[in-house]
Amino acid sequence: MRFLAFFLSLGLTALAQVPLPATGTFPSIRVQVTVGTQERASGKDFYHKNMHIQPRAVIEGASTMVPIPAAEMQMLIITMDTRAKFAQHQDSFKVLSTETLPVPAVPTGARREFAFADSNVTYDGYRDNTNAGGEMYKYYVFALRDAGSKAIIDFQTNCLQLLNLSKTQPAKRDEVPRMDKGAKFPTEFK
Repeated sequence: MRFLAFFLSLGLTALAQVPLPATGTFPSIRVQVTVGTQERASGKDFYHKNMHIQPRAVIEGASTMVPIPAAEMQMLIITMDTRAKFAQHQDSFKVLSTETLPVPAVPTGARREFAFADSNVTYDGYRDNTNAGGEMYKYYVFALRDAGSKAIIDFQTNCLQLLNLSKTQPAKRDEVPRMDKGAKFPTEFK
């Protein structure tokens, strides 16, 4: 038993002595972003809905033996105005929430999960010109930045137009995450 305890303590000491990579050099990582939503009827009307939005991110190194330096991540939640969409036949999006979380440096690339603040919205679920309005979840925009250089390491969104544009115009990846809460989100990206 002592023999096993010696090797365990030796292994933990060796992990604690692994130097973190210099700022600006980021090892290969895997990032998985999810936005969970739950819809419930509001009161007795089945068409008035409450939506609970739960954004999360999981970060892990490609190798658990490689340390990961400090970073920060940003999450934007974009909502759609249901009255504009269904009654007026126009797209109208806005930034519901924006949040930045620190990602502390770690000596191993083990899996870590981060939760962003939850949001709640209400909307009319009828998809015709009687729609009374409200906001429902439409898109997310996620950016992981190196803490020192502020360079984007990972960029994800479920807005395909923005994702495609960010591949040809990387400057868009820097612009969109800097949007403020309540700002109008573009309906088209050029």
